Amino acid sequence: MQERSLGDILNETFAIFGKGGRSFALIAIVVFAPANLITFLGPRTELQHYVTAGSIPGSALLFYVLVALVTLVATTAVWSAASAAVGQQLVTGSIDVKECFKRVSWRLYSLLLLSLTLTIGLAICVGGIVIVIPAIVAAGFLLFGSLAIPAALYEGRKYVSALRRSFQLVRSMWPRILGGMILITLVMLGTGLVISVPSLLLLSLDSGSLSLASMGIQYLVSLIANSAAVTISAVAVTLLYFDTRIRLEGFGLEKLSYEINYSDKN
Repeated sequence: MQERSLGDILNETFAIFGKGGRSFALIAIVVFAPANLITFLGPRTELQHYVTAGSIPGSALLFYVLVALVTLVATTAVWSAASAAVGQQLVTGSIDVKECFKRVSWRLYSLLLLSLTLTIGLAICVGGIVIVIPAIVAAGFLLFGSLAIPAALYEGRKYVSALRRSFQLVRSMWPRILGGMILITLVMLGTGLVISVPSLLLLSLDSGSLSLASMGIQYLVSLIANSAAVTISAVAVTLLYFDTRIRLEGFGLEKLSYEINYSDKN
């Protein structure tokens, strides 16, 4: 394994995603397909309407809390399994989907806590733009904690240890990690737009109320967009994590082979 530029990491991201496309699609669909259905079972009124009105019924609040929890668990599972798939493909040349999810279950609680912590940080960063100091602190935490999930998956670290490990890795070359995360975010946004815009234009031609067909289109587009964005970001961040360890520790395939063989570890 050699050091890569950010451009090389992006190129390898799409190479790995293309080579293991079926496996990455399966990883995402088996989780997101049922999870996304929940959004179509609740109230038809959008959350923004309740926020504008200044009140929200208890049943609607319970629904949105449920959606948030399901989304967190589903996204964490897919992202982590896709990350585990990267190591498998680099070492063995193939992806075992069952083993990817088995890997996730090994550190599930830590992965969920890490994902929740980073999500809260993102919410503070985005929602606290008008309050500069909290937003800056949250942005810094997101940057320095950005490699925590791969650290938990590959090094077997639990919640606090994974965060410390991420801070250690990022601290040594934070400008490079920052550039990489900005690039990955732009790719995620671009992927979502490319997938979503054509269907949104199609739906805009239907001036009537939501029909079964339009709901089906929305569901499929949401499923494809979520699957692509989450798996691509997982591949890219994992490669950035590997590259950081290569630069700092001489990380290689032999070490990676040992780390993905978690059954031999305590």
